[in-house]
Amino acid sequence: MLRVTERGNFLYETDGEVLTRFFWDRSKFACIQGPIGSGTSTASCHKIWTLAMDQAPDFDKVRRTRWIITRDTYKSLRETTVKTWLEWFPEEDWGQFIRSEPMFHHLKRDHPSGDGTKIDCEVIFLALPDPEVAEAVLASYEITGFFMNEGQFAQKEIVDELLSRCSRYPSMKNGSGATWFGGWMDMNAPTEGHWVPYMRGDIPLPPEMDEDERLAYVKPDDWVFFVQPPGLIEEIVDGRPVYHPNPKAENQKNLRESYMEKIKGKKRSWIDRRVLNKVGLHMEGKPVYPTFSEVDHIHPEDVEAKEGIPIVVGLDFGREPAAAFLQNVNGLWTIHSELIGENESAELFAPRVKRHLKKFYPEHKVTFWGDPRGKDGTQATETTAYLVFENHGMPIIPATNDNDPELRRSTVEMVLERRNGLRVNPSCITIKRGFAGGYHYRKIKGVVGMFAPQPMKNSYSHVIEAVENALIGGGEGYALVDNPNRERRQPSPIKPRKVSLRRASR
Repeated sequence: MLRVTERGNFLYETDGEVLTRFFWDRSKFACIQGPIGSGTSTASCHKIWTLAMDQAPDFDKVRRTRWIITRDTYKSLRETTVKTWLEWFPEEDWGQFIRSEPMFHHLKRDHPSGDGTKIDCEVIFLALPDPEVAEAVLASYEITGFFMNEGQFAQKEIVDELLSRCSRYPSMKNGSGATWFGGWMDMNAPTEGHWVPYMRGDIPLPPEMDEDERLAYVKPDDWVFFVQPPGLIEEIVDGRPVYHPNPKAENQKNLRESYMEKIKGKKRSWIDRRVLNKVGLHMEGKPVYPTFSEVDHIHPEDVEAKEGIPIVVGLDFGREPAAAFLQNVNGLWTIHSELIGENESAELFAPRVKRHLKKFYPEHKVTFWGDPRGKDGTQATETTAYLVFENHGMPIIPATNDNDPELRRSTVEMVLERRNGLRVNPSCITIKRGFAGGYHYRKIKGVVGMFAPQPMKNSYSHVIEAVENALIGGGEGYALVDNPNRERRQPSPIKPRKVSLRRASR
């Protein structure tokens, strides 16, 4: 139970070692990741008022600060963040809360030290859905600092824009300027591909990321990351998870419902992210491959390709081309790496595939299996993707004759359902997220339980289709289709062809 002051106000106290360190941290930017109910939002609201009290007074003895509290939408701000704020800073005690957008609360108090100074704290609640809006909207703001709530939904560029507006208030012409300036962000565990795990060093940056892109993920010296303990302890018994209370979980004295109660009826993916504080996989719509699971189909760490066993490359074409690099060892398919194109033709993508092979699989024999539509020309030219790859020394065989979607789904499901059928290297971020639900059937609005008949084309669909081509071409589809390009033998009915990687790429 919270203590009460002489005036009858509840007294806020942090509950937990990590939460306390975050509350008193004064780095330029701090990020705290924790399970639901771990107290980060409340701590962040009180951190604003603490810093407002610590601000040096201007010449007129007023301690001025201005803050932005932000989320992705005003709906999210109103339904969550503002409610938390007003629980601690209610209008009847702290003045009218302006609900027009952007929302605004102006807090004024005498300083509790009794030194004759006053606190003047402006708090602006501002929705920033993407970097473009952030750049346009924030151009007119001069602030002391910011609090970004639920940062698992935010892009790093928004944080960069917010930091660029800090330290501008209060003005130095009226005093010494901001005593402290900067910002912080709280979040639940994000999905993989989010910028925070990269900056913390949890996972390596994608190998194809260029040097300029990598610079954006170098952690500045005045940035700090906090990770709270999980809400529960997970134990694997006979291959299944069993959960126990975690005595180190934070903010437990303020929880109305225990974590053991919260997880009842919840999927494992929800428990992993929201309670165990694990970086999770992307789930959206109805997954095309519902049998895919993080436990069964992802290697604990990256597995290197075995010498003497061919690499099977699956390819998908179009303006968003993709390649998946697989290997079959004793019936177990491992997806070792992925290569994703962005608005580029086969003329640009083929040399990238060749460089990837030379860098990661220089001594391996390689076979290439592609979408049969890659043999089609365009209205502007008869040059096909197949011909472009062949000109670079990479001859492609169509994985199927007719690109039958039922064949593709059935083949992959057969491999997923087989014990030790398929594993994905953890560094294959897009493939993992695609299998986990990024590649999905879209919900039909207004119709409960109904989904579109075809998978949604998006950033995940191309590389998953490349995996489908590799598995079918590698022999897994031989029992489901009569493909004259493929021999009928298991486990890998391929006649590997040595591909020269010495031929200069165009």
